[in-house]
Order: sequence, then C-alpha cells, then structure tokens
Amino acid sequence: MHSIDRTSIGGIAAARIAELREAEAAAFRKARPKSEAKVGNGMAGFLGGVPMHWMTDWPTPFAILVDSAKGATITDVDGNKLDDFCLGDTGSMLGHSPLARAIRRQAARGLTYMLPSEDALAIGPLLQQRFGLPYWQIATTATDANRFALRVARAVTGREKILVFNGCYHGSVDETMVRLID
Repeated sequence: MHSIDRTSIGGIAAARIAELREAEAAAFRKARPKSEAKVGNGMAGFLGGVPMHWMTDWPTPFAILVDSAKGATITDVDGNKLDDFCLGDTGSMLGHSPLARAIRRQAARGLTYMLPSEDALAIGPLLQQRFGLPYWQIATTATDANRFALRVARAVTGREKILVFNGCYHGSVDETMVRLID
C-alpha cells in the first residue's frame, strides 16, 4: 500500500500551489465584478448553481457570464475578450455566428423536425468528399456522438470495456461518468 504525500504535488509544495491558486482567483474576481455580482453564489434554479454539471469541476470561483461571441472570441459581461478554444464544444467549429443568414433562412422553414430535408441530399456527399469517409451519422449532442462512437467501437472490436480519463467530461454517457477518489 502506497501512501499519498499531501505536502507536495508533482514536487511543488501544496501550500505554494494553494497560494498561487488564491492569487489567480483574486485576479479572476477583479477582472469580472459584473459576473461575480450576477452569478458569484451560483445560478438560481440550477443544481450545483451551474447550468451544466461539468462546470462544477472548473477551478474558477464562479462561471464566466457570456455577453456575446463572434468568430473564435467570447466577450463576457465585464467586457473581457477571451479566445474560445472550445468553440461551443464543436457546436461552433466554424466560429460563432458565421451562419446567421443560413440559420435565419432555416428558422423560417422550421428548426427541428427529425426528418431530412432536401439539404441532406447535398450534405452527405459533401461530407464524404471533404473528409474522405464513406458514411456519416448526425448527432445533435456530444453525448449522442460519444454514445454512437462507443457503439461503433464495440461493434468493430468486439470488446465491451472502454477507457475514460478520470474527472474528464465525455458527455452524459453513464459508463463514462467516473471519478476516482484517493
């Protein structure tokens, strides 16, 4: 049985890490007084005070409150401009708002009817051509995409077990929601 050294993490004194973390939290708060005033104690009506459970894993004192987004930049309610490396968890892979005109056109025709439109006749071949893969499955959420990927991987490999990373978000697929405890 190995004991865990709680006085240091990766060779750095735990007290020093705590000191640095508090300094970063203070700088975060100072840069976001409007966000803190609005959501500093959590958002009413949301479990854990946040809209999505994985936000409770963030090291920030409170969630950033977004005012707008354009391209690959998010602007929070305090006017801070942030480079967005997540891009809406790929929902905005082409950037924020590049398709506003196309979305308005589609909204006039209906937003969700779970059946293909004539656009699907063009999209399938475009996906094949662009990415060089013969077949595509449309997923509306990261959870669905992960569920589909797990099913394909299990079908191809014949294996039931999967590897997930401790504390990471893999969508809300039950078998990927793990947290190992020291």
